[in-house]
Amino acid sequence: MNAKESLLNSLNEERKRETEELIGLFNLTEQNQLELIKNEVDLMLFAEESIGEKVDINTILKKDKGQRRNAFMTAMREVMNRLEREETDYSTFPTLKPERGKIEVLQEDITLGFGRCPCPIDGEETRCCKLSTLDVITQCAFSCSYCSVQAFYDKNRIKVVSNLKEKLGALHLDDSIWHIGTGQASDSLFLGDEYSTLSDLAAFAEQHPNLVIELKSKAYKDVFKRKYPRNMIFTWSLNAETIIEKEERGTAPLLKRLECAQRARDNGSLVGFHIHPMVHFKGWREEYSRIAEEIEKRFSPAEILMISSGTLIFTRENLRFIREKQVRTRVIEMEKRLTAGKYSYPFEIKKEMFSHLFSSFSPDFIENIFTYLCLEDPALWMPCLKREYKCDKDFENDMRKHYFAKINST
Repeated sequence: MNAKESLLNSLNEERKRETEELIGLFNLTEQNQLELIKNEVDLMLFAEESIGEKVDINTILKKDKGQRRNAFMTAMREVMNRLEREETDYSTFPTLKPERGKIEVLQEDITLGFGRCPCPIDGEETRCCKLSTLDVITQCAFSCSYCSVQAFYDKNRIKVVSNLKEKLGALHLDDSIWHIGTGQASDSLFLGDEYSTLSDLAAFAEQHPNLVIELKSKAYKDVFKRKYPRNMIFTWSLNAETIIEKEERGTAPLLKRLECAQRARDNGSLVGFHIHPMVHFKGWREEYSRIAEEIEKRFSPAEILMISSGTLIFTRENLRFIREKQVRTRVIEMEKRLTAGKYSYPFEIKKEMFSHLFSSFSPDFIENIFTYLCLEDPALWMPCLKREYKCDKDFENDMRKHYFAKINST
């Protein structure tokens, strides 16, 4: 079965029948057929009307027979371009539950994944903090539509590294390693301390006060009945409430995440927030402003280590996974520009979103918190954050200085 047939068969029966009728009606070429079918697959995932419903077929059929094919293709492209350019409308998109089935959690004697953030080298195209990554758990029980984690692991099995304490002790750490994140291959807090991962990481952080151990989560999990080392940082990924409801399926609501961060704060831990990925949708300005207001209402700058942001970023593999697995989503209903080998929003849209977000904080609040952009064009820093770095090393050194200044403060 070729790619065209595979895509056509992924459509539901009604869309498949309509698509085949359009192919015959306008005598579409093979290339035209593939374009139409790809668009129909996307519209199905977006929960949008079909091409046949969006294009004025009767008007096209009134044209001369030799003009109809081109007229249809032009009209279809205008429909798709309009959807991409406009702010995504979630008012007609259903709230979906995760479709994962039963999830099994296994503790296995597997290799402790220790690596580096996969940013482009030397920050020539994006600015990178050179985060080290530590995969103590692989696979996530949440079902965020845009996430690539589910493409790499068995979707119904979460694997936890056994003998973690011994494996952490055997890590080779050179002088360049200082900031280690655990939220790349799973949610750092979803399992709590059920498998002693938090206890083992806490012991590791205590033994290495020169390291910053960062946990990243979208969960509400009360794991703060015990104290943690000051250099063990708890961060939450935050998003607009519409995006949490429609695209971050199974995760904790925005206010629950913030309440969990308050528990961490009350327990003596520093917290951080990744407002990421920002989505360009109808109502984004008001909803992202509310995130800033809630953070400022609940925390003082001294309690927050960092606030970062970034937008949707997709590789070709991410997009292929979403389409092949028929993930119902509108996150890819966007204008996609290829930058640093990945697809994201155009520069001007990003500039508008980041500028709006950070200006939503009062100046005397945000200037006392380390802020940065993740996986973004260095040219966005000055207009959005009012500062910039010449290279990744300067960024990393400044982050390190600010982090340890706050960690070592009393």
